Amino acid sequence: TTLPRCIIQFAVQMRSLVLAMLCGFAAGHSSMVKPLPRNALDRNLTIFRDGAFVQHTVGSHSGCSCTSPQGGCPAGLPTGRPETNGQPCLWFSQGCSPGCKTCTGTNGHTSKPLCATAMPPTNNATSTRTEDPTDPRSFLFSPWRSPGFAPTADACGLAGGTTPERQGPGEAVFTPNGFASQGDKGSVVLKRGAPVETWKRGSQVEVSWGIRFNHGGGYQYRLCPADEPLTEECFMKRPLDFDRTKQQLRWNNGTRLSISGTWVDTGTNPAGSTWAKNPIPRIDFASNGGPADGLCRGHNRGPNCVNFKPPCDDSWLRVNKTDSGATPSEVQGECSGDWTNGRIVDEVLIPAHLKPGAYVVGWRWDCEETTQVWSSCADVEIL
Repeated sequence: TTLPRCIIQFAVQMRSLVLAMLCGFAAGHSSMVKPLPRNALDRNLTIFRDGAFVQHTVGSHSGCSCTSPQGGCPAGLPTGRPETNGQPCLWFSQGCSPGCKTCTGTNGHTSKPLCATAMPPTNNATSTRTEDPTDPRSFLFSPWRSPGFAPTADACGLAGGTTPERQGPGEAVFTPNGFASQGDKGSVVLKRGAPVETWKRGSQVEVSWGIRFNHGGGYQYRLCPADEPLTEECFMKRPLDFDRTKQQLRWNNGTRLSISGTWVDTGTNPAGSTWAKNPIPRIDFASNGGPADGLCRGHNRGPNCVNFKPPCDDSWLRVNKTDSGATPSEVQGECSGDWTNGRIVDEVLIPAHLKPGAYVVGWRWDCEETTQVWSSCADVEIL
């Protein structure tokens, strides 16, 4: 039998709507900025000059700064971060629930456990949560609900976050750049290079990271000897402590603001290691990946449109789109939302007992709004 034309038209419309919704959910997209990671290897390629990015036939785009496809930041926004040109923010793992042994490669936005061994959350305090923090039932199986316990597909990230057959939704995309293609493991294809910084044992050093699309959560810096396999197990042996008095926001125009960081050191993996809460509050989104308040959609302003109080004086009267092609939800305030206007700066302590030599710094960001983990790796020399 032949279906009536109206039913066929309805089915086509619904399919288009679902695809649009899937592509509209931006993945977290962030990267380490200092030390400059291997993941930023393509930042000087012509196709990414001045922050330009390449449009994809699947998903949306693969740019990591605040720029439009034509290059250059939108009018009214400060100069972007040249360190995040190219695709350093596209190295991640998705479908990663704490307690699972592997990531699914899909299921970026889900409120369900992704394996039979998914664990109950260990991070339950309102002050350390970042997404719907007053609702203890939200995001139960996201990485930040149990910091460090989610698996990753690779400790230096997977190019585009998933395999080629699953690319697309959640901006799980990657432009082949001569160094890597969709689904490549960072620990394999991003080769060891000359150290980008030299540190001393027993000192404390400045590190930083930058947001492209914000999904809350928290982060940690770790070390692995450069001559060992770059695995989660290696990095977990050497988590770095923070100087808890030195967290800063640093805007792209050079302005600095010291802020009081929020730290998590119970219920973490490795046991007793310290993780830092992402201090930039997300705008607009709720536990199902949709709008937290219908009144926020389209303008994203007001105290009910953020998940916690911003760390700077954010007036909510000047909320800008992150770039010329941004959807209504892709906005940033002075220090909120998809904050491409600056970077989060910390100082970490380099243990005095380390053996001198070449090391890789691993930065890991466990998201809360999604089951995603972002990773960056950088080469340093420790004297």
